[in-house]
Parts: sequence; C-alpha cells; structure tokens
Amino acid sequence: MEKSTKTAIYFYTLVVFGLCLVQAVSASVRGEKKTKERQFLSKWSGDSIFKKEIIIGGSWSDEKGEVGGKNSVGFEFLKKFSNEKGDWGSFLIQMRLVRYDRQSTLMNQTKMLPAHVDGTHNWELEFHDIYFKYSGPFKGKFNIRVGHFDVPFGLEQNVDTHSSLIQIMSMRNVGFKKDWGIAVGGQLPEMDYEFAFTRGTGVEYRERGENYLLSGRVGTPADRNFSIGLSGLYGQVIDSMGVMRGKRMGMPSTWFGSRTKPKQDIIKRSRVGLDCIYLSGPYTFKGELSYGKDENQSVINTILELDYLFPDMDGRLEAIVQIQNSHQDLTATGSDDDTFLTLGLNYRLSREMTLQTMYRHDFQRIKKTKNDNILGFQLYTYF
Repeated sequence: MEKSTKTAIYFYTLVVFGLCLVQAVSASVRGEKKTKERQFLSKWSGDSIFKKEIIIGGSWSDEKGEVGGKNSVGFEFLKKFSNEKGDWGSFLIQMRLVRYDRQSTLMNQTKMLPAHVDGTHNWELEFHDIYFKYSGPFKGKFNIRVGHFDVPFGLEQNVDTHSSLIQIMSMRNVGFKKDWGIAVGGQLPEMDYEFAFTRGTGVEYRERGENYLLSGRVGTPADRNFSIGLSGLYGQVIDSMGVMRGKRMGMPSTWFGSRTKPKQDIIKRSRVGLDCIYLSGPYTFKGELSYGKDENQSVINTILELDYLFPDMDGRLEAIVQIQNSHQDLTATGSDDDTFLTLGLNYRLSREMTLQTMYRHDFQRIKKTKNDNILGFQLYTYF
C-alpha cells in the first residue's frame, strides 16, 4: 500500500474517531443538561401545587336595566421551599385573564367602572396573589412577605373571598382587597398578627403622586371557633369611587368640602376596625365594624353575615344572609347611607365545581343614587 494511501486512511480514521468522540461528548453534555433540567423541574414540581380556574358569571340590574358579565380563566401555583430543618419559604402566584362586560357600579347617579378596567367591554390580565414569603427558622411565628397580597385589615384577613360571589367590606374600608408591598406577620400561641407597608394602588403597580398605605391587624387565632381582631390603616390611597362618594351633591365641583378634586384620585384615609367570626354547628357568624375618615368626612362601615350549611346535604348546600351599611359625612348637613341586603345560595356540584347565586336589594343609597335590585350567578371551577 502506497504511503499516500496509508496517510489518507490514517487521516480519515482520525476524522471518524474525532467525530465519534465529539458525538459522544455532545451526547454526554446533552444528557447532563437534560438531567439538570429534570432535576430543576423536579425540584420545582416537588412540594408544589398547580391548579386551574374557570369562572362563568353574570348579573342583572333593574335600575341600570342591563345584563353584565364577568368571566375568566386562570391558574394558581404554590411552591414550598424546604431543607433538612423543614419549610423555610414559599412562592405563590394566582392570576386570571378576565372579560368584563358592563361591570359598572352606580355612584351618585354615575356609572363607574372599576379603576383598572378601561371600557364597558374589556379584557384584563389580573394578578391576585403574587408573593414570596420567608419564614426561615421561625416556624410560622415570624414571616416576611413581599409582593401582591391581602391588605391586613378586617375580615378579609381570615376570609378567602377570591372565589366568592358575595363580597365583604374591603372596597369601602381600604378601596381594594390586595396591594403591592411588604408585610411581616405570623401565628403565636394566643395571637395572629400582620403589619404591612404597601403602595396604596390596589390591583395595578403604579405611581401617582405620594400614594402609600400602612395597615395592620392583631387577633386571636383564626383556627378557633371564635376569633376576634383589631385592625387599623392610614395612608393616601388611589380610589376613584371613594372620590365620587366624597363629592357633594348640589354643589358642583366640590369634593370633601373643597373646590379642588383630589389629585390623581388620591384620598387621605384612616380606619380602625373590629371584626369577629363565630362557628356554632352549621352556623357561621361574621361581623365587622369600622370607623375612620376619608379626607375630612367621617365614615362608619358595618357588616353582619350569617352562613348556614344544610346538615342533611353533606355540606354541599350553603345559605347566606348579609347586610351592609356605610354611613359617611357624619358631621355635615345631608349625610347619607348605603344600606343593602344580600341573600345567597351556594351549591357544590362536585369537589371541583360550585354554583353560586345571589340577590341584592338596596334599602338606601348614598347621595341621590336610586335603589337597585341585582340578581347574580357564578359557576366556579377549580381543578
């Protein structure tokens, strides 16, 4: 065999061997990469919960003479972080893509949309909960929470209204249910507590002037049959509906006794509140009383609710009776009340699906807004 031929064979042999070696190394790298990816995914999927959510809902108002809708699809993901000593943190994200149709609220004879909704027919991507909670070695006695979470005030601290058709009084006291910020709290043997410093903007993370909110609640443990709590808040919050409530009827361009509308719909707001929950057999009693000010107008808000689980229905059927009253501007001529009664009936079709219905009757509306009757329904699916 000629020398040139041998050289060519050696050369091609080396090339083939090199290609095989490169392929083997590449396969090994890909294998390690896939293994790391599987380990990463396994690490994140371990100690985690992923749930889907679908809401189909609508309402009819006789005063507005129209049908409204609020439908959404969403998910919830909870991840816990642990070491050999136990859980030290968790991450939660809960969000929805929501379709709003004619979801306006009557206020001083004016139809007002929620602050984050841009039109009568509108899609919105909403973050409900998105936060990281660090508990470290404290076993729940001291936690630090950063993100978007419930403002610690009143019943909302212990009552999960995320999936409820019938709501409580957060919109009147705070202006929203959840806010962006940081909180510290925990569960002690005889006391639950949480204090927060948040932006005072609600659903959206935005900057409009000097908005902020300080809030907090201390109370007896929520896992007992009777619990009671004391709350407080102070700040400057963005609340366009609160601004409209503060407008003096019959006095054009006058808000809270001033000729100047609050800048960027920011209200100086303070509240102190007392709330309680009592469980007795199939009955659950909920109550909340708060007092404070929006700018220079005094405000008293009250809610009473009685829930009843039908014993012979294996907890599948629940009846709700709720009454709310909001009294504003106690020291000024022409003070007004919002007082309404809400009746609800919830039926759990399966473990994943619940049908909720409600009827609301207004006894008295603030300023000159006409009384309304509202029928609503909601099919809530969580799986």
